[in-house]
Amino acid sequence: MKLEIQITTFIFSLLFGFYFSFVLSLFKKIILKNKLLQIIVSFGIIFVNAIIYFIFLLKLNNAILHPYYLIGFIIGFFLENVTFYLFKRIVKKNNK
Repeated sequence: MKLEIQITTFIFSLLFGFYFSFVLSLFKKIILKNKLLQIIVSFGIIFVNAIIYFIFLLKLNNAILHPYYLIGFIIGFFLENVTFYLFKRIVKKNNK
């Protein structure tokens, strides 16, 4: 596989992890009252996003999944959490 395809796929995995974390946290905040509904919706979101991820991988590199793509996905997931936390602190500090 060409290096530019690997870099593009890694960056896509990083951004998709960021997106996935944002979507999952958004839906958890919306459906917080009913625990069973929250589990069902979370499972559905995870399933649909996994299919979307593999469809994009199919378009980018014939759906070849390397461990460093998963590492990029996980890094993107945690980067969204850190970014959101820092953004929330900045907004809270400016509102005082």
